[in-house]
Amino acid sequence: MKSWTGNEIGLFDINFDTGECYWSFELRRMLGVRHDVPAEFYLLLQRVHPDDRRAFCRSAMQPFRADCPRRSSIEFRVVYDDGRVQWLHTERRAIVREEESKDVVRIVGFALEIGAPARLPHAA
Repeated sequence: MKSWTGNEIGLFDINFDTGECYWSFELRRMLGVRHDVPAEFYLLLQRVHPDDRRAFCRSAMQPFRADCPRRSSIEFRVVYDDGRVQWLHTERRAIVREEESKDVVRIVGFALEIGAPARLPHAA
């Protein structure tokens, strides 16, 4: 059983058609990002622990592959400016253009702060 360290759920929404990227206030707090900074992938990647970046990137690139799973989860560490480290668990859903299509047009999901996971970070 995972231990949840916070009560908040951070939300994200990435629209590949429009280029819009949304991070909720709670997600920004979990990532240590100010509310007035644009939600951008390179900023997120800078926050991911160096040892978790490969698995994180593998998961983040799934929507650009024809075999992208409709649902996915990953656990990774975030490193804050002051050196603190926090584990996050994210769940995401890929939304395709049409039911039988493999063309992912949007990713929506949530993140939770967790204690150390039972296993190493993974992309489902």
